[in-house]
Amino acid sequence: MKKSEARTTNMLGALSLVMVDAMSRELEALTDICDTDWAALIVLEQMPGITVDRLARIVRLSQPGAVRMINRLVEEGRVERHQGADRRARPLALTPAGQRMVRAMLLGREKVLSQAMEALDSEEKQTLGRLMEKMLRGLTTDDEAANTACRLCDEQACPEESCPLTPGCNKAA
Repeated sequence: MKKSEARTTNMLGALSLVMVDAMSRELEALTDICDTDWAALIVLEQMPGITVDRLARIVRLSQPGAVRMINRLVEEGRVERHQGADRRARPLALTPAGQRMVRAMLLGREKVLSQAMEALDSEEKQTLGRLMEKMLRGLTTDDEAANTACRLCDEQACPEESCPLTPGCNKAA
């Protein structure tokens, strides 16, 4: 890395941590669950009918760890299992309580991210958007990496047809 780029790269790392920490604080204030649970609930909102095995890969848990998490979320009334064609792979879905929690989490996330964006003018926001699309495309090499990157995303803000991580997408939101 060039010395002239080191400061920018370092600031990107610091900004990433500040944003993650701020979102964690906001979501902790809104919910009684941990960050992996947040991701699981949001992924279930994005992908109703997903199986525990696929969810485990996206939220980066072992399969047994994901089963324990889902068991807990089912007991808490946030997730439900449905009967699938294969008895071993039961589709998962959010309950109404889980859906309400996801809406609250996404509003909390939006609050934190909007606060950071307020420092930029309209042109800077557009430029940042184009640069982030390019950086995301460079860091996500397959569908699993894209799904993992989007595990806390608001699909309403970035629908599939304008998501930079959707294969073949070339239009910005």
